[in-house]
Amino acid sequence: MARNRQLIQLIDELRAEAGQAVSSSVGVDKIPALKQIIRRTQETLYDDFDWPHLRIQPVKQLSAGQRYYDLPANMDYERIEEVVVWYSGHPHPLVREITFSDYSQYDSEEGERSEPALKWDIRDTGAGEQIEIWPVPSSNSSKLQFKGLRRLGGLIDDSDTADLDNHLIVLFAAAEILSRQKSPDAQAKLAAANSRYAKLKGRAKGASRTVVMGGGHRSNAYQHGRPIIRVG
Repeated sequence: MARNRQLIQLIDELRAEAGQAVSSSVGVDKIPALKQIIRRTQETLYDDFDWPHLRIQPVKQLSAGQRYYDLPANMDYERIEEVVVWYSGHPHPLVREITFSDYSQYDSEEGERSEPALKWDIRDTGAGEQIEIWPVPSSNSSKLQFKGLRRLGGLIDDSDTADLDNHLIVLFAAAEILSRQKSPDAQAKLAAANSRYAKLKGRAKGASRTVVMGGGHRSNAYQHGRPIIRVG
């Protein structure tokens, strides 16, 4: 797998795969269109699969009385997979979705506090999307940890690098260009792209956790057997 290929390199590779001249002095007027195809192809592939090498697990400290928190840097809020709160040295999973019924128990508007946190959600607070934590923390002793995918790079400048496999991006992009041109090579290029895609996804899942029929995963990191004493 070859990642971190610069955009200018991807353009040359795409030209070669699509049967176009690779000289920088030829077809300059086509470069903006090629860049757009490359960008969109990577974005489509990013949206289609949870690429393990893009997964991050940032930590954010909770503060007493603070209800809203900025999203971790570089994290895609649409690709958050799991959120836990570290309390008394152990991680406890948080549920996404804070309801009106929850506020009747601990009213965040009235400043009612308790811990550990139980739920989280995304809110538009007027300053962009932020994380809301419920109940509002009563101390500075807890921290959140997120698991999810980081945001995809923009591929705007020639020196920007791709986050996904260069051959995968280029093959799919070339198949699109050749299809538009009604080239007989389009289907072969698409087949090559799909074959590489299947191989990369298969390798990415190779180390996934084993599931026992009727028994779930073999281990559960949250089953530490310790009771939680809620602090109000």
